[in-house]
Amino acid sequence: MPRSKPSGTAVPPAARTPRTVAAAVAIGLALMATTGTASAQDMPSRKPGLWEITMQITNAPSQSVKHCIDEKTDRQMQSIGQSLDKNACTKNSWRKDGNRYFGESECRIGTSVATTRSVFAGDFDKAYRGEVDSRFEPPMAGVAQNKVMITARWAGACPAGWKPGDMQMPGMGRMNVNELMSARSQKPAK
Repeated sequence: MPRSKPSGTAVPPAARTPRTVAAAVAIGLALMATTGTASAQDMPSRKPGLWEITMQITNAPSQSVKHCIDEKTDRQMQSIGQSLDKNACTKNSWRKDGNRYFGESECRIGTSVATTRSVFAGDFDKAYRGEVDSRFEPPMAGVAQNKVMITARWAGACPAGWKPGDMQMPGMGRMNVNELMSARSQKPAK
């Protein structure tokens, strides 16, 4: 993929903690289905096994992730958006055109409004690509605009010792997204 100079504001180093990067990766993996109006059935399922995903984020080094999924994990990742507070979004829609999926959303995140446009394409059995453009008003953690380019490819069966939901990022080791989401959902509301 040719690299062009990204536009927008960089994420300040203080905002790039391992926890925020891991959260961004999990969100990035789920972006193709994080809608309150589209159901998980509206998006294609990814082939079970190991997916290698590279994300190029505005003014940041590219991030590579390995993610082991099964059908259940893929459905859970696709349904993340359906669990979001539906009152937070004034617009949240997807449409399909051939093998391309177009999304638009406008959601309140804290004190900011995030306006996002995305497009994903591919067969989701061997590979897919995505581009997600977001604008934040007022800027969130100093970020006014962000662009994420995602390239994903199926790499085969999950390695021995890996279980569905396991995700590995350089410098962070392996964690299980299913367990992180489960722990988050069991946390008492404040």
